[in-house]
Parts: sequence; C-alpha cells; structure tokens
Amino acid sequence: MEYTIQRAKPVSEEIKRIIDGKVEAGIEHIDGDMDRHETVHEVRKRCKEVRAVARLVRPVLPNYSEVNAHYRDAARRVSDIRDAHAAIETFDDRIRPAAEDDGTISEETLRRTRETLVGRRDDMVARQDLEQRLENVRTDLVEGGKRVSGLPIATNGYDAVAGGLRKSYKRARNRMEEAYEDPEFERFHEWRKRIKYHRYHCRLLRSIWVGPMKARRSELKTLSDVIGYENDLAEFAMMMHDEDLFDTDTRDALDRIISNRRAALHRNGRPLGERLFAEKPDKLVARFGRYWEATREYDTE
Repeated sequence: MEYTIQRAKPVSEEIKRIIDGKVEAGIEHIDGDMDRHETVHEVRKRCKEVRAVARLVRPVLPNYSEVNAHYRDAARRVSDIRDAHAAIETFDDRIRPAAEDDGTISEETLRRTRETLVGRRDDMVARQDLEQRLENVRTDLVEGGKRVSGLPIATNGYDAVAGGLRKSYKRARNRMEEAYEDPEFERFHEWRKRIKYHRYHCRLLRSIWVGPMKARRSELKTLSDVIGYENDLAEFAMMMHDEDLFDTDTRDALDRIISNRRAALHRNGRPLGERLFAEKPDKLVARFGRYWEATREYDTE
C-alpha cells in the first residue's frame, strides 16, 4: 500500500512518506539497468504521482505551486524523447492493426513508416543527449527529496484532503462536458489529465473502503485508457503533419484511419464518463468523507 494513505495515521506523515517513496523509486529507475525508454516512461510516471499527491492536499500545502512546478519541470526534461517513443508505440499498438484491417496501406509502406518513426526518435535521443537529461532529472529528484520532510502541510484528517479531492473531481467533471461540447484535441487532452488525477486520488484514498474504491479506480483506468488512446492518435496525426512525415498518400490514408478510430473512442468514453462523474462535487466529497469517518471509527482491522 505504498501509494495509499493509511488509516489512523496523520495525513501529513503519510503524504511525506508517499512522496519520499516515489522520489526514491524515480532515482532507482534512473540508476537501474532497464531499457532507457522504459526508464523515461517510469520516471515521468513517478513525477506525475508526486504531483497528484501534492494536488490532493493543495489547499493545505502553502508551497504547492513550488512543489508542483519542481516535478513538472523535472519530467519535462525528457518529455520530447518520451513523446517520440510513444509515437512508435501508438503506431504499433493502435495504427498498424487498424491499417492492416483497413487494407489500403501496403505492408511495405507500413514497414517504411515505422522505420521513419524509429529514426526520428533515435535522432532526437542523440541530439538531446538522453543520458545527460536523465542525470539532470536525477538531480531534480534528489533536491526534491531533501525537501520532503519539511513540507508544511497545515492540517490532518479528512480536512487535509477534502479540498484537493473536490477540486480535481470538479475539474474532471467540467472538462468532460467541455470536451463533448467541442470535441477538439486540446479539450479531450485536458479531460484525460483530470481523469488521471482523480484516479490517483482514489488510489490514495483506497483505505476508506477498499472494494468500492478499487472498483471506481478500475473504471477510471478504463476511461483513462480510452481517452488516452484517442489523445495518442490525435497527437500522432498532428506530428506527422507538422513535421511533414511520410508521403501525401500515406498521410491521407492514415488521417482517415485515425479519424474513424478517434470518433469510435469518443463514443466509447461518453457513457463511462457520465457514470463516473454523475455526482456533483460536494456530494462526492461528502460521501467519501462518510467512508473516511466510518473506517476510522468502526473498522479496527
């Protein structure tokens, strides 16, 4: 339960424990021997997890903006390289299978397309010096880790998390409405980020009622994946046009395939989003608060 606030313990201590653990994990990833692109991915996840923890106690953490910016900027050091590798993953996992089903793009063209993406990523790694960037991220994590014990969290108990929970949930709920009113990339991208923060918060609050919180988190993961796949496809399309990758016929065919798949993902995300964000923010926060109090008053296991 590393990423869960333990019941009957001061929230301030738990927040510090969790952040410290994620910072240490990020450093271990960099120092380890895993594939460097996997390292980049895992380190960025650790930074996102730290930012989610800080967001949960944002109203009672006076230096929230400083903490958030520190880990955001650390992750940004390797964001371009991660995006370049993610484009290959999107092609392999989403675009190529759809193109093969569609049958309008030859296997040879698909092979050359992937080679172009790999060359693009490798050129970026060489230009940006991935190892040096990871070393800079490591320095950021070490510096951040030194500050964890002094985080000035102003209160404990449910009051410490209620405000941040409400804010993240409300934003996710509002971004859903905006995305479906005007289904442009930026709006779905913003909604996806808010879904993920709410999912992290449900994981942090898992101990208030393990079964229901686990179920909610699972459905949030499903929704996050659906909207994430849509985001990945949209980013791929923008990338290939902005950088004039591939020949015109290939871009046109990929555009059509991507557009059809994005529309299907939009449709798939709507009913799940409507269920997960049906409650008004005050009601969800009050409900979680009742779980919190019941767990601490009556559950002694």
